[in-house]
Amino acid sequence: MIKLNLVLVCFFYVVFNAHSGEVIALDSSYPPYMHLAKGKVQGLYPRLLDEVFQKMKVDVKLEPKPWARVMRMAKRGKWGVGGIYKNSERLKIFDYSDPIYQEKLLLFVKNSSQIKFSSLKDLKGKVLALMRGWSYGTEFDKEKKRKSFRVIETGDGVQSFTLLLKGRVDGVVMDGVSAKMILEKNNWIGKVKEQTTPVARNASYVAFHKTMKKTAVIESFNKALLQIKEEGSYDKIISNFVKE
Repeated sequence: MIKLNLVLVCFFYVVFNAHSGEVIALDSSYPPYMHLAKGKVQGLYPRLLDEVFQKMKVDVKLEPKPWARVMRMAKRGKWGVGGIYKNSERLKIFDYSDPIYQEKLLLFVKNSSQIKFSSLKDLKGKVLALMRGWSYGTEFDKEKKRKSFRVIETGDGVQSFTLLLKGRVDGVVMDGVSAKMILEKNNWIGKVKEQTTPVARNASYVAFHKTMKKTAVIESFNKALLQIKEEGSYDKIISNFVKE
């Protein structure tokens, strides 16, 4: 009986510890930052998170999912989120790490378009394709809520640019690096032009719902993130994914 009990204790120890560590959900369709390819999560943010959590000596499970689902479940405290932006609404419910990277969001229009962008006022009355579930920063989100422009939400960047080329939207707002990858892959470079003034510069973070009480994890994460920056591995990882 004693031997049996020892076996059961060992079994449950292994089972529970197999699920220990942190679970971080990521967007499954946002290359080169985070996406699902060949059944595996790939991209800049997964690679950075792997490096940081390895430095922390903490196991991490990365879950690539559609972004709307990532955020829906994150708001219930199911998992942490990687590659999330800040805005005033989210700050009320999430605890954030230090920035892991800064994305530059640009407005993309058809080559024949006469639209010129220098401030959010220039988007008034326009129809824009945006990623479903994404925040585009506090100021942009405020104008969206005020309905200064009309929005069509899409599941990925390819859908957004397809709508643009079909004339169903006036512009696409997207990170410049990700957008150029999509345009090159689909041979759309000559059909679309970017506005050089950024719509927003948004830092991306790791965040956990406040009810998850992960402030100690975040503190450890920040220290490890600083370490990989000082050691040079951060810049090496960035250079593998971002070519500007």
